[in-house]
Amino acid sequence: MAAGRRGVADFAAGALRSALAPLGALLQEVHSTVNAVPEPPSEMSVTFGVQVGHDLKFGIVSGNGQAHLTVTATWHPPRADGGTAAPGAE
Repeated sequence: MAAGRRGVADFAAGALRSALAPLGALLQEVHSTVNAVPEPPSEMSVTFGVQVGHDLKFGIVSGNGQAHLTVTATWHPPRADGGTAAPGAE
C-alpha cells in the first residue's frame, strides 16, 4: 500500500514540476521588464494563480482563457546619505 502512495506522490510531484516549468520564463520576463525601467523598484513580488483540475492536470490559464497574475512593486525613497530608506521608515 505504501508503494502505491509513493507512486501517486511521485506522479503528482512530476506533474507539478512539469506544469510549473514554464513559469521560470514568465518570472524572468517580469524581472527583465521591471529592471529595464529607468528607476526600477526596490522590491517586487509576483503572484500567480494555478488551478488543479479533477484529472490532476495543472494550469495557470483556465478553460475559458482567463489567467491570474499580479505584480507588485515598491520604491523606497533615497536617504540623505545616499542609501535607501527602510520599509516603513519616514
